[in-house]
Order: sequence, then C-alpha cells, then structure tokens
Amino acid sequence: MASSNIHALINSCKTSDGDEYYTPSYALEVLLPYLDKNKTYYEAASNISSNIINCANINGFNFIESNGRDFLKDDLPAFDAIITNPPYSIKDKFIEKCYQLDKPFALLLPVTAIQGKFRGNLFSKYGIELLVLNSRVDFINGKGAPHFGVAWFCKNILPSNLIFTDIKKTAL
Repeated sequence: MASSNIHALINSCKTSDGDEYYTPSYALEVLLPYLDKNKTYYEAASNISSNIINCANINGFNFIESNGRDFLKDDLPAFDAIITNPPYSIKDKFIEKCYQLDKPFALLLPVTAIQGKFRGNLFSKYGIELLVLNSRVDFINGKGAPHFGVAWFCKNILPSNLIFTDIKKTAL
C-alpha cells in the first residue's frame, strides 16, 4: 500500500469522513459458525448497501438492515443480536449502546479498540469476547489491507473469551 493510502486510512479512522468502508464477506464468514440461523440479527450500520447483509442472506441467516435508522438515537426494530462494523470514529458510542441494550453483539473493530480507559471500564464491567482475525482485512476494495488488524468484539456470541481464526480472502 502506498504511503499516501496508509496516511489517508489512518486519518479516516479518526474522523467520520472515513467511516464508509465496506466489510468484505470473508470477514463475516469467520463469525457465522457462532451464529444461530433461528435468530434475527440487526446490522446497525447498513445505510445504503451492506456486504454483511448480502453475505448473511446468502448463508441463510436472518439479518435486518438499519434502513437509515440512527442506531444511537432512533427506535430499533425487534432483534435478537447486533452484528455490525460500526463507524470507527464513534465506536465507543456503539459499544456503550450495545451494552445498554443488553443483547448479544458482535462489532468488527480494530484490535487496538481493546485499549482505552472508557472501553476498558465497559469491558471489565460487562465482559467481552474476541474473535481475532489472523490476517488483515482489505476494507478498501483491493487497494491493500490497512495497517491495523481487526477482531469481532462480542458479548454472548462466542463459546470462549478469546478465539484466533484464519480468514479465507474470497469474494461473495
């Protein structure tokens, strides 16, 4: 990845300008074995289109799109769990809201999101499970993986608190 692309991605993670990145299907596929096809999942960040929704549907899961709802402010439809790749610039608000809703969740976040006083206090108080992806995920459509690794930060989804997994980089 060129130096300018790296700097653009780093800066985009700090502001809402760069929050529109799409999750490749292979990043969700590692989570699917831990989900129940009899449950309804809410994809809280699917405003226009969603690779998460497409991959889930192809694999026989019931996912509800956000359809423009603001996850942090609007009334939400009925669902059993939240599965989403939230905007990284407001990840703390998403994590806090997930705990407030008291439903199982899986949020795809940079591994470094495990750090931080605010998040650390939430994780200590309510618990956290991590499904760590052993390879970096390309969120920018073939232009190279970002400088950071990601993990699914979960609550009441995984059978143990820490799982490492390999990903298979395939297209939908």
